[in-house]
Amino acid sequence: MVPGRQEPGQPEGDPVVTSHVVDSGLLRTMSSALWTVTCAEYPYGVVRLESGPRLTQVVVGDDVDPANDTGRPAPYAAASCTTDGELVVVVRDAPPAIVVTIGDCRTRPLDGAEHDSEFPQEGERLILLSCAVFEAVPDVLVDGVNGVASGRLATEDPESLLIELVGGAACGAGAIIDRRPADGSERS
Repeated sequence: MVPGRQEPGQPEGDPVVTSHVVDSGLLRTMSSALWTVTCAEYPYGVVRLESGPRLTQVVVGDDVDPANDTGRPAPYAAASCTTDGELVVVVRDAPPAIVVTIGDCRTRPLDGAEHDSEFPQEGERLILLSCAVFEAVPDVLVDGVNGVASGRLATEDPESLLIELVGGAACGAGAIIDRRPADGSERS
């Protein structure tokens, strides 16, 4: 199965989902006409990935130990991708999402807000990581952001990047959302 390719017997326009296991992580990729969402779940990480006719939602968080339950909702970062190209990002007690391009990096939501919306352009990539990833390897993303001029965060294969970021932590979860080119081709 090729991400984004319609398989025989699959209804036209339905997203294509593939998954496989790498070490102790589950990697999934869902491709639709406008978006490609790549997710990684390692121990104690949770990714909820759902798609409907007009909306794809991804929620990234950590599996909270019931013995440490504070009664507060678990921290999470979420993104909703619409068929008209809007990306809505929501965080609750979690690190912001990072939007990267070949020469730029910014966070969403802006200025500590709980939610934000934008219409990303082709070539922009949104990275969501759970709290456990940031706690386990805080320098890995800082190093990547400092090297944003190289374009590595924006151009590296999303599975390889998630294996490096989330797999490097050996716990937690992450997701990368890429805006697909208008012609439906894959990004190189």
